[in-house]
Amino acid sequence: MDIIEKIKNRALDLSVPIIRDGGAEILTALLRERRCAKILEIGTGVGYSGALMLSAAKNASLVTVEIDGVFAELARSFFREAGLEKRVRLIEGDATEAVLLMDGGFDFILLDGPKGQYERLRPYLVGLLNPGGIIFADNALFKGYVEDFYIRRKHRSIVKSLKAFIENMRNDARFRTTLSDAGDGILIAEYIKTE
Repeated sequence: MDIIEKIKNRALDLSVPIIRDGGAEILTALLRERRCAKILEIGTGVGYSGALMLSAAKNASLVTVEIDGVFAELARSFFREAGLEKRVRLIEGDATEAVLLMDGGFDFILLDGPKGQYERLRPYLVGLLNPGGIIFADNALFKGYVEDFYIRRKHRSIVKSLKAFIENMRNDARFRTTLSDAGDGILIAEYIKTE
């Protein structure tokens, strides 16, 4: 069993959400076709998508943010085991605070943290992205709730935030944005024009 499969299986054992297979295929294909030097990931989990991205983008480095200390430590151990630790900077903390301290220069941003924070993070992530770079948001359709007429009360604030995120990315003339129903919904926004 290779290390990426091992990380995936461990995540599934622990019920840690990971990118679905269809989304993972799109993610790795995009990274293979682009020459990314610097990747930002919001939501490390146990390191599955981080390891996937670094295996697809052989010359890239990764900055990844995880709020859960147990997951962060497990991800560190997996990155070491995979021989990726020199290419990874793992920040343990809240992404809404961490992004404020970053310098930017990212070619690719994977947004896979708390879904209710996507819209709040959006302006900061745009500021961290190089022209020509991509924001890849996983779970953009949130179990189909974003497209449902009736939304359960406990999901309303997350769905409202995701709808605002999608609408604002689609209406931002600096980006070419597509929304796919692959996986749990994937929004891909390419930064095509500077202000």
